[in-house]
Parts: sequence; structure tokens; C-alpha cells
Amino acid sequence: MTSAQAGSSLVQQALGSLSPVLVATFALSEAQLGVVFSAILLAAACCTAISGAFTDRWGERKMLAVSATIMTVALFGVTLYASYPWLVAMAAIYGAGYAASTPAGGRAILAWFDRDRGLAMGIRQTGVSVGALVGAVGLPFVASYGGYRAAFAFAALLVAIPSATAFALYREARDEDAVVVSLRSVARGMKVLARDPRLIGVTLTCMLLSACQFVMSAFLTVTAVTVVRLPVHAAGLTLAVAFVAAICARLGWGVVSDRFFAGDRLVPLAIICGIAAAGCAILAFVSRGEVGPLFAASTLLGLSAAGWNGLMAAALSEVGGTERAASALGLGLTGIFAASAIGPSLFGLIADRTSLATAWAIVAILSLLAAAPVLRLRAHLAARLTGAT
Repeated sequence: MTSAQAGSSLVQQALGSLSPVLVATFALSEAQLGVVFSAILLAAACCTAISGAFTDRWGERKMLAVSATIMTVALFGVTLYASYPWLVAMAAIYGAGYAASTPAGGRAILAWFDRDRGLAMGIRQTGVSVGALVGAVGLPFVASYGGYRAAFAFAALLVAIPSATAFALYREARDEDAVVVSLRSVARGMKVLARDPRLIGVTLTCMLLSACQFVMSAFLTVTAVTVVRLPVHAAGLTLAVAFVAAICARLGWGVVSDRFFAGDRLVPLAIICGIAAAGCAILAFVSRGEVGPLFAASTLLGLSAAGWNGLMAAALSEVGGTERAASALGLGLTGIFAASAIGPSLFGLIADRTSLATAWAIVAILSLLAAAPVLRLRAHLAARLTGAT
């Protein structure tokens, strides 16, 4: 599941490494570039909840195959026509396929692990950052020799191969006494989950963190090129550094929550919000030639804006339990992907109307405010526990 997630996430996370190439090829504005990223995330938002329901009904292995097939076809489809609307359309189809990957993987971890789930989910979620790292390094390299078409064909192969391998080798953890549930039963369970304050609080915080994450993916390299004046290939290294930090963070935050917070995912999420705000604030003030602060910001954002996902997946899966883990993830990710879809487009629009510095400053403020829902939720749960005792 980790290897399959790595392949699935390559484009979703590292498409920003091709931002300068796409801007030059299609003569895009900042806002038009943001639309490409938003298309992926908006389609994912529309399909994630139903993907979670289907995963709980039919199992993670089948949904893995469906997800990988759709993504592979879409990425090969990008290579057929040199057209901006076509690029946006294929990005949306890719996003629809990507929607099932996290519910499927989250359900697998919850089914196979009954302790150290934060660490296990963190290991699985490192697949996202591993795929992102491979994409951040590999996509610009391939594009420099074969153009954007070669880069997307390369990405399609890296989706298909690990996903096919995972489909062949993975075995679902089956409970022989478990009753096969209907889609109607799954839908009823999702209605109950949608009103759970734990799901609502975690989702609200992660919506803002995810928007910050995809703004980083789309515009970190653009900031490196246009503000700091790095060459394109060096700008790609800023994303690579962020994703290396994210790999460490997804493992580290899981261990921290398991070992030092007794399985509490809420306080670590609040800490992450503060670190993300600091990274964005640095980018708001960075100027020409300031390579050190640029890479410091990319490291902080990797540790935070790209490192929270394992905690989110563990928290939402635990809300749903084994029977409804994918449904809980699907509901939460619907809101998270929706916020992510708005983020890059809105950031690009603000940057076009004002400046990149102003846009980064706004994201810094929103990242800090993202801590409020989980801190309020923690206070609510503590008060309820005190009242019960």
C-alpha cells in the first residue's frame, strides 16, 4: 500500500515541479496555473466520499485497481493534445482516480494494525512524500529532455507499475465473522459520522493545512524562480527538500503522537499549524538571492504543510473504526480536497492582483488559525471526559 500510494501521489504532489515548464509551454498566468492544480483536487473532492463508501463495501484491493487504472489513463491522455483546456480536463480525471487511494490505504492500515497505528499510518503516508520526491526530481529532468509529454508518460508508468504490484501481492485482512454490509448501510453510517465532532474538528484544521500544502506544491518553485531568481532546475530542489522533510515528518509525527501524547493526534496537529505559518511567513519576506531562507521555508513547510497527513488519516480512521474507516476518511477528505482545490486558484488570483509576498502572508495567517478547531475539540473532549468521571 505504501508503494502504491507513492505512485499515485507522484503527480498530485509534485506537479509543481513542472510549473515553470507548464507556464512557458501554455503561456499561463498565475491564476491559470492554479486552475490545473484545483482541477485535480476539485475532482478528488467530488469523488472521495463515494470512493470511501465503495471501499468499505467492496474492499481496498478492488478500489486500488480502479483508482490506478483511471489515473494511468488520464496521465497518458495528457500527452495526446497540446491544449490547456485538455490539460485541465485530464487533470480532473486524474483527480477522480486519485480520490480512492487514501481511503483504501487507510482502511488497510486500520485492518492490519491494532497498535502503533500512528506509526503504521505514518509509514504508509510516507508513500505520498516518496512519490512527491521522485516526481520533484524526475519530472523536470525528463521534461528537460523530452518535454512535458515525456514527463507525463513517465508519471503514468510510475502510477501503473507499483499499483499493479500492490494489487498482485496485497491480501485483505478478513474477519470471518464479519457481516457483509450493503451500500445502504454504509450510507447510514456515513450520516452518523458526518455529525461526529471529532471528524468535524480534524477535518476543519486539515482543510486549511491541505490548502497550504497544495499552494506550496504549486507556487514554491514559482517563488524560487521569480522572486529569489533561481534557475528552473535549482528551483525544483526546493520541492525535493520539502518532500524529504515530509518523509521524516510523516514518520516522526506518528511516533510523537503514539509515544508522547498517548495516541492524541490533536496537539501535534496544532503544533504543525504553527510551523506551517512560520514557513509561509519566511516566503512572504524572502527576496532576490536569499537562497538560505528559501530552503529553510521549504524545510519547515515539508515538516508541517506536507507532514500532517498521517496524523489525519489515523485520527479519521479511528473515528470510523474498522468497519467505517474508509467512509470516515472519504468524508473528511471531501472537505480537505475541496479546500485544497480552492487554495491554489485563490492564491494565484491574489498573487496576480497584488504580489506573491502578500499571498504568502495571507496563507501564513490562515495556517496559524488552522490550529483553532483541533484545540477547541481537545478542550471539548477533555471537558466531556471530566464530566463522565
